[in-house]
Amino acid sequence: MSEHARVLELIQEVSLDRHEPARVESWLADHRAEVLAAVRACDRDGLRGTGTRLAAAVWPAAGLLRDPGWWEDLAEAGEALAIADRDPAMLVDLLHGGAATFAEHGDRRRAEERWVRALAIVRRDGLRDRRRSQAVLSSLGALYRGWGRLSKALDAYLGLVDLRREVGDPVGTADALAEVGATMHAAGRLASAMDYFDRADREMSHAGAEPQLLPVHARILVWCGRTRWEQGQHGAARRRWSRALALLVDVDEVAANRVRALLATDPGSLPEFPYLSNTSSSPSGGVG
Repeated sequence: MSEHARVLELIQEVSLDRHEPARVESWLADHRAEVLAAVRACDRDGLRGTGTRLAAAVWPAAGLLRDPGWWEDLAEAGEALAIADRDPAMLVDLLHGGAATFAEHGDRRRAEERWVRALAIVRRDGLRDRRRSQAVLSSLGALYRGWGRLSKALDAYLGLVDLRREVGDPVGTADALAEVGATMHAAGRLASAMDYFDRADREMSHAGAEPQLLPVHARILVWCGRTRWEQGQHGAARRRWSRALALLVDVDEVAANRVRALLATDPGSLPEFPYLSNTSSSPSGGVG
């Protein structure tokens, strides 16, 4: 079998779209050295693109195998190929994939280093694919907020607002505005948080009433109410929660019941907010 053919075979084997995670984890444990050697062996004309494809294919599954040393080696090998191949778009994808793996396993500094490099490349080379810029800015915002570096999180999320407005994406803009609001909330700046959630509410009001958008809008309205409740504006908070309930009542009964619980809260107590997300700092997370 040729080297090129073997690399293509490795790409298929590591695909989470084709195989169950447990199988991919076991396969990686047995083949990590071969995968890394294959990426490195592609460092010559005509094969670098194949090597970067392999590295890019591995990153979504790499976190299944807890081996930070191997992640670092894989990152360096793949990124070196993309640089030698003069492929900035692939380099950004590889930096993003590596950063996501490091961040998922708590290595914030390595994640930050790669996302900052990716953002610099996007801006320097003027890559037209705004998807990459948005992915990097969103990831940096989440990283910095979870890290408690709220000023940097705000910078990332405000940049995300600008990008999504430029492409005329009201739903994406609303989501980014809500992330700014959640970051302001984490900083204890309730009035500013309320303002950004209100802006997100207005964006969603222009986005249409497709059923899949209603829970998104409802989450933002719950935050609109929360910031008011925490400032003693109980009546205004309940009005936002009533609007949220109206959006949910025919599309998500579980979430609707959680909003009903908020509406039943006594003004003298601080309600639980289970509807917001799994992590209280994100307006666009799940409802668990």
